[in-house]
Amino acid sequence: MENTFVQTDFKMSAFKANRIIFDDSDLVSIDIKCKLSGQWMNTTLLFTFKKFNDLLRFSGQTGEKLQLLVSDKLLFAKEQPYVIDVAGDSFVFSNCQLDLYYIIAGDLSCFSVEDVTPVPYLQQIKNLRKNITDFTDVHIHNQTSLQNSLQEMASMYRYYEGLKDLNLSEEAAREKSGLLNEHLFKLALHAALMK
Repeated sequence: MENTFVQTDFKMSAFKANRIIFDDSDLVSIDIKCKLSGQWMNTTLLFTFKKFNDLLRFSGQTGEKLQLLVSDKLLFAKEQPYVIDVAGDSFVFSNCQLDLYYIIAGDLSCFSVEDVTPVPYLQQIKNLRKNITDFTDVHIHNQTSLQNSLQEMASMYRYYEGLKDLNLSEEAAREKSGLLNEHLFKLALHAALMK
């Protein structure tokens, strides 16, 4: 087979898992729905088991839920390959960036995942509006961590206001409350105003 594992310009930072297939080999495939280059598509991601574990480890509650399903399948299923159908569930991964390679040049039906990198928390917040728009039915009704994050930011802003009332300088109050970053400060302000 020629032109295999050709590097792409694709970096994926959000997708919804529909089905996971694995066996005793080192490979895991995940059928997904995602947006690549602005276009919605269904495709398959091929992970080594180590990179799949990295994805689960970096993905918070979503990764933990899927990890339980995988371990149950390994413990109790007798037939291989192991297939986990999660199309009806809300398994949206948006905490990692995936570097993708073509398995066959130009073929968008399957990609090899060459690297899994955690997305910094501030970048996740910046991506949140886009991800909520893209995966509305999933994120809004099943994302308690978003509400917790907003409450935490609102608390940071209220702490900042309390420090200002104690006659601390603007800079000192922002530093002590963890709001030196201008974007984070604005997010915290808006979160506090939502209450």
